[in-house]
Amino acid sequence: MELFCYQAECGDAIRIRYIGDDGNSHNMFFDSGYERTYRNILRQEINTLIQTGENIDLWIVSHIHDDHIGGIMKYIKAVKAEEIEDIAKVWFYNSPRQYPFYSEKKSDNISSAMSIGQGDKLYNFLNQNNKLPKKDITTDLEAQDFFGMKIHILSPTPLIIRELRNKYQTGIPFEKNEISTISYATSAIRYDYHKKIEDFNLDDFNEDPSLENRSSISLLLEFQNKKILWLADSHPTVIIESLTKMKYSNNNPLMCDCVIVSHHASKNNNSSLLFDMIRCDKYIIGSNGENKHCLPNKEVLAKIIRNKNRDLSMSYSLYFTYDTLNLKYIFESDGNDIFKKWYFNPIYSSKSYINIEL
Repeated sequence: MELFCYQAECGDAIRIRYIGDDGNSHNMFFDSGYERTYRNILRQEINTLIQTGENIDLWIVSHIHDDHIGGIMKYIKAVKAEEIEDIAKVWFYNSPRQYPFYSEKKSDNISSAMSIGQGDKLYNFLNQNNKLPKKDITTDLEAQDFFGMKIHILSPTPLIIRELRNKYQTGIPFEKNEISTISYATSAIRYDYHKKIEDFNLDDFNEDPSLENRSSISLLLEFQNKKILWLADSHPTVIIESLTKMKYSNNNPLMCDCVIVSHHASKNNNSSLLFDMIRCDKYIIGSNGENKHCLPNKEVLAKIIRNKNRDLSMSYSLYFTYDTLNLKYIFESDGNDIFKKWYFNPIYSSKSYINIEL
């Protein structure tokens, strides 16, 4: 099984490739970054799949924000223009509205710059091509099996999806400032890289108020005794509740091979209580360190590295999807000894993706 985490600025674009129990190669895509992520990276990746006769067996759209759904909109445009073959077979997507009241004509008039409008357009594309999920993708679903890949839905709950649709039930086009409000979740207003790893209070936590982020599809994937935890922009309280129902706890932690950290390592989406329940030595942070939200937050990295339940005999790897000066500055205030003391290694990607073989 191979994991590819693509450079998507402060966004998510991920692929897993594996040989299924049918003996064939299979691909799962998770979100798509911005429109330019498709143009610069994903278009070539998808063309390569087409040339080798492979499909996107499952494309998971976590939620409606542009840094997750933008690339998919470019893919849809390319498919409609017959510039590329549609090889996405199955989709996991929760529409933000209660359809079918929202007409196709009205949807087509919504600006592509508006994330909620993109959500409407994606619904119409999937509906017209008979690819809409038959049920909402929520914690109520039993574990799904895709050619030997077992998928557990950890977020959202059915209640969260109802709340999201109540918010957007009218179908009226949104004002520009409202879009700005929903598209940018609360985060830090300045970088916290001047602080040392050991200076953070690990118990500090104020959860992200964004309903859109809380509606994120988040998954635990299992394949041949390997586990990947993909958190999208989810809220830790929701994930903790799901893991608890699966009988995981501080004393019986989830042992996984890779964690894709929530919301580009935002302090509002990652709590010590969540990391208390996880044992893992590979953490992926999808961010270039150059964004208005000042992500990743060093506070989150401290919560991972200094977790009270961590086994310090296990070396941790922190994978960053970029190799930028901002990211390399994160640990400068700590000095080089910090890597030995807390036994971890930051890994920066100068390529267009991180590739981890599990």
